[in-house]
Amino acid sequence: MKKQYFFSFVLATLSFIAAKSLQKVGVENYYYEKATTFLKEDGFLNLTQPNRISLLPMGIESFSDITFLDSTVLICLQEDKNSLVLFDLYSNQVSSPLNINLPNKINDFSRIDSTIILLDDESRVHFLLPPYDSTSLVTESDVLGSWKSSATCIHESTRRMFILTQNNFDIDNPVSNSIYTYNISKRKLNENVLFNISISDIELFALENNITIPKNKSTYLSDTVSQFIFNPIAMTVHPKTNEIYILSSENRSIVVFNQFGEVIDIKILDEKLVSNPRAITFHPSGDLLISNSDLMSPAIVRIKWNKIFYSNPTHGLVPVR
Repeated sequence: MKKQYFFSFVLATLSFIAAKSLQKVGVENYYYEKATTFLKEDGFLNLTQPNRISLLPMGIESFSDITFLDSTVLICLQEDKNSLVLFDLYSNQVSSPLNINLPNKINDFSRIDSTIILLDDESRVHFLLPPYDSTSLVTESDVLGSWKSSATCIHESTRRMFILTQNNFDIDNPVSNSIYTYNISKRKLNENVLFNISISDIELFALENNITIPKNKSTYLSDTVSQFIFNPIAMTVHPKTNEIYILSSENRSIVVFNQFGEVIDIKILDEKLVSNPRAITFHPSGDLLISNSDLMSPAIVRIKWNKIFYSNPTHGLVPVR
């Protein structure tokens, strides 16, 4: 009986310590409670072989943010005009700008169901509903405070909006960016960080997996440091794997994180294919779309998601789950 009480005490103590450590880290508990249940489909993206390249019409320089309205039409941000337009991937036609009359600069936007969620440069959240004009625009108060957002995206499995924030560089603080979650139904930011992004973790993953990544030399105070420059401008969640893809404007790089915030891949885009990537999003099929702001031929580059199958003697080829 004493042994039973002892083991119960030890178990309770360990549980208490674990709970306290979670509180100390300040994680978003709702997300992590669901993270182990996310579905994952095995497959790969061949970034050197685009499935389709949709050239932008004459006069359109680039789209600085993109997401799908439906399976063939993208909602796109024209940063120079501070406007949203619709782009048909098959006809290559661009609509007139949506008449929303937003006074502030649009930093980022995402879509969930039929609602477009915009984040402006003063950290206010705006909800744009059909018919997508100024009469259907609902504005919420400041949600980020002094934080500066670098990108947003929707995490469908938890019905949350991810917000990627930019942190000030500090040689003693390796955390370059943090991801927070925004509860869309409650219209409230969770002030506990989902996870932090450390450049040193990215560099260590590259070293351990023999991935060559470009490094730049920079001077901080009197020290010269050589490190991977990670300047995120876009973020999206893979619909088939729940992995988080973050695009950096430097070095044409995409860093992939699993649902627990661990680096699992680093992709350097081919300059001949994508010279100046500005935005990324996923098609529901798993295809990756990249907005390429090339001076001569700006386009949307589509990379096919290749599902991996295994051989089953009874049922033939079966997709890996």
